[in-house]
Amino acid sequence: MTPYPESTRRIAKVISKLLHPYVCLPVVVALIAYQASPNPATWTTWTMAALLLAYLPPLLYSYRQARVTAVAQTTGQVSLGSMPQFVREHPNELSVGACLFGVFSVPILYFLNSPPGIIATIVGATATMLLTAQVNRIYRSSLHLAFFTSMTLSLGIILSIPWLFIAPFIVVLGVSRYHLGSHTPAQLGVGLLIGLAVTIPILNAFGFL
Repeated sequence: MTPYPESTRRIAKVISKLLHPYVCLPVVVALIAYQASPNPATWTTWTMAALLLAYLPPLLYSYRQARVTAVAQTTGQVSLGSMPQFVREHPNELSVGACLFGVFSVPILYFLNSPPGIIATIVGATATMLLTAQVNRIYRSSLHLAFFTSMTLSLGIILSIPWLFIAPFIVVLGVSRYHLGSHTPAQLGVGLLIGLAVTIPILNAFGFL
């Protein structure tokens, strides 16, 4: 990849962090919950339940596995910042993390009578991560872009947001990942296709298409 000026890389790094799926998911879930019920107590309960159950199990699992690996390598040091790299380098761990992302949250969200849009979004993201993990066994695709595409696509379709307003965010994230040297255009394209190919059928199954 062609090296870019440090200023460009700094901007790309900021954009990549701001549009990180785990940063944007709370916003996506909250907007879908609010559309279903403007009552503050109701949409806040749905949002917190979805995020807590989706984030905590995979985060704890990834930290534990990264810690075990670090001890085995005699470094003994693990930080939250190092965990995404650990997951990228271990497709099996990504598969387990993806399952943990959805296995606890989806049943409990059903129990709480959460909006189908939230459940569809979590299911779509979970399936996207699972497929990305399998693809990454033979070819490195962009989990970052696949996950983000799944989320923004769900948000756009469920809230009837024109694609014209959603697509630029996906493009900006893809360009930022390229400028950081994280992925080639082909890898980004595969990530984009995974997000679309998985999420569209799931949204259709939930009756949003």
